[in-house]
Amino acid sequence: MPSFLSSMAVSRTLVPVVTTSSTIMQFIPGLKSPSMSFFVPYTALPIATLISVTNRVPMLLRRKEAKEYGTKKLIEGDFRPGMNCIIVEDVVTTGTSVLETAIELRKLGIEVTHAIVLLDRRQGGKENLSKHGIELSSVFHVEEIMASLEKQSKVDHKVAEEVMNFIRGNRQPILNRNPRLHVSLEERRSSCKHPIASRLFDLMMAKKSNLCVAADLPSLDEVITLAESIGPKIVVLKIHVDILEDFSLTKIRQLKEVARAHEFLIMEDRKFADIANTVQQQFHGGVYRISEWADLITAHPLPGPEMITHMFGDSSSDSRRTCGCVLILEMSTKNALTNEDYAKEAAKWGLIASDIVTGFVGQSAPNSDFPGWIQFTPGVNSSSASGDSKGQQYCSPAKAVLERGADIIIVGRGLINSQDVVATAETYRTEGWAALTQRITNP
Repeated sequence: MPSFLSSMAVSRTLVPVVTTSSTIMQFIPGLKSPSMSFFVPYTALPIATLISVTNRVPMLLRRKEAKEYGTKKLIEGDFRPGMNCIIVEDVVTTGTSVLETAIELRKLGIEVTHAIVLLDRRQGGKENLSKHGIELSSVFHVEEIMASLEKQSKVDHKVAEEVMNFIRGNRQPILNRNPRLHVSLEERRSSCKHPIASRLFDLMMAKKSNLCVAADLPSLDEVITLAESIGPKIVVLKIHVDILEDFSLTKIRQLKEVARAHEFLIMEDRKFADIANTVQQQFHGGVYRISEWADLITAHPLPGPEMITHMFGDSSSDSRRTCGCVLILEMSTKNALTNEDYAKEAAKWGLIASDIVTGFVGQSAPNSDFPGWIQFTPGVNSSSASGDSKGQQYCSPAKAVLERGADIIIVGRGLINSQDVVATAETYRTEGWAALTQRITNP
């Protein structure tokens, strides 16, 4: 027998109970400080407002859609990366809405470890959320509600039993928002449609590394020296060829030899974004001749799919097989315009062009069933909990992999500015690989 619980009716009935007590915070395990913030899905807004005011806890609000004026943000409130945010919901069934909210908050660097709900329908929500590192605490659960209704003769025993049998027989499966995250690297490799993606998976498994180092240095000689020292630890070296003051094709070939010797790929972070004809010339011609030496290049999907397909040439072009394209779906800077809708649309045509596109740069995992895509997540820095003064936002290797879905962690200044780059590279390699192994083996 299906059951329907009106959130409005539940709220109207239960809010007086909640507001008579200032001990609602007891339902949040591990709460040590009232400075935590609540994030509020719409139907729980009045409940969370009461809790926030009563307990003097700041509250965050998620808009249905970003406005075209003002702050233009989806999430409003006074928050900083590293804050712990507790999600308030009225009714939980599978936990989907809580998880979706947590994903958005985690993109901003906000910690989400707990959620509190007025009514748990006991259909798998608590277990599902636990798999994603969120502990769910409920004020009431459906068994208590039905027992109370039966005791007060609001429903008879037969109806109560039918409802509970239905609830028990319709528990929802564990939420798996992105199957790619929990598939073995061997299996994902077999799904690849581009030889460079296959090669990268091979390197990851052979070197037990998912480390990409952003060598944003002004001298190619410095880049080569760095690559020679940390090459055994990494699978990708990312450079910006247009900031190199001493660029020459001779030196770039030296770097290519180092890459062959230590078995890593070279990514040119060019971020192509122009009409197809211009981008084709930037890729193949000019002084840099990127197509001759880069294993991976980055590109903004903004101009549309034609830019990528024409940049690499027709199906007989060598560059289609020797260089893979990594789409930039999201950036790690504050107030970036690469929002969720943009990333979703870009991912759609990226999958269509999967014979060219090997993966994407992002702060979260798009909900795709294609395991052959590789996610590169920048802004990884263990020595800084927040970011720099120029808008960059940082996260740890574990957070990048376990919470944001990274396959490859991109580390820049946290490594190249360290006193011992080899030891630091090994630390990042170890931490990144441990997190990736944990994500795969403990879905």
